[in-house]
Amino acid sequence: MTRNPPSLSHKRVIIVGAGQAGLAMGYSLMQKGLRPQEDFVLIDAAARDHVAWTSRWHSLTLFTSAQYSALSGMAFPGDPNRYPRADEVAEYLRDYADQMGLRPVWGVRALAVTPSAGSRSLTLRTSDGDFDTRNVVAATGPFSVPRLPPWAGGTVVPGINIHSSQYTHPKQIPQGTVLIVGAGNTGRQLARELSFSHDVTLASGSTQPELPQRLFGRDVFAWLTRTGLLSFPVPPPVRGSLARREVVIGNPLPELRTLGVSTVGRVTSSSEGVFPIEDSSPVTPDSVIWATGFEPGFDWLPGDTRTRDGHVIQRRGATRMAGLFVLGLPWMRSRGSALITCVSSDASHIARLIRDRP
Repeated sequence: MTRNPPSLSHKRVIIVGAGQAGLAMGYSLMQKGLRPQEDFVLIDAAARDHVAWTSRWHSLTLFTSAQYSALSGMAFPGDPNRYPRADEVAEYLRDYADQMGLRPVWGVRALAVTPSAGSRSLTLRTSDGDFDTRNVVAATGPFSVPRLPPWAGGTVVPGINIHSSQYTHPKQIPQGTVLIVGAGNTGRQLARELSFSHDVTLASGSTQPELPQRLFGRDVFAWLTRTGLLSFPVPPPVRGSLARREVVIGNPLPELRTLGVSTVGRVTSSSEGVFPIEDSSPVTPDSVIWATGFEPGFDWLPGDTRTRDGHVIQRRGATRMAGLFVLGLPWMRSRGSALITCVSSDASHIARLIRDRP
């Protein structure tokens, strides 16, 4: 799509981010009577063909089956019990945007948002200029900026030293031993894949809550949905503690060990290719992959709307700044807030706030 920056001017809503959260927000605004491209518009810093789902490793699959991987208004195609690949998710989101008439403006990065002088509007500063709007929804999700230990960049190994966001397929990793730092969902999926071609060590910083992929023959998300646990609202103090602990779905450590993966404790530092391990002997891998997660990348939001560690202070999507909202964050309201299957619920609530805002 050809960009048309002037089309951003004087909209009631600008949605920043055209992934699953942004599209869910667009659909919810349409349900409240707002018109895409006329009353609201989506922008995204990426190019249309380089969205987040297209840049992940080739074998990545969702841990939610297709029936629990759809946005409101359009089912995920194919067998509802299969686990979609990343490229299928990207295709689904493109088709969703087309079917709903949502035409994001690609290649426009949000840089700052401030109250407009002398009015109740906001000014969104972007890479293509400043635009006044009544409301801004930050829907870029929690996986914007790779998180690394401060000493990771200076680590020297014979092979390669990369963050998991740079990993694409096993042949990218030179032959030899591989240390994967971080035993969350990403670290475990990469350890499983690389175990068939490499000698893999998986370092875990802490014990993480685990759920099986299937329970009594059914997808675990079928149980979470049926019992209401996926969408049940959680009090703010509890949400804060839960958001700091990733729930691992499938790939239990004992199963990875049967595939030959060695599991060790926390990596505490690195020096000249040697990685000390908490309560264990150091390891000297040929290559290292940092599966250490991401930061939300909200440095463009006002400082008084964020905590010291960069997380947004919000109440079910509404921030301290009138007209500024966030969407798609883990545990924003419930366990499912960051999942495709549940983000539409939070989007609908924000759409009501926007509709009723004078």
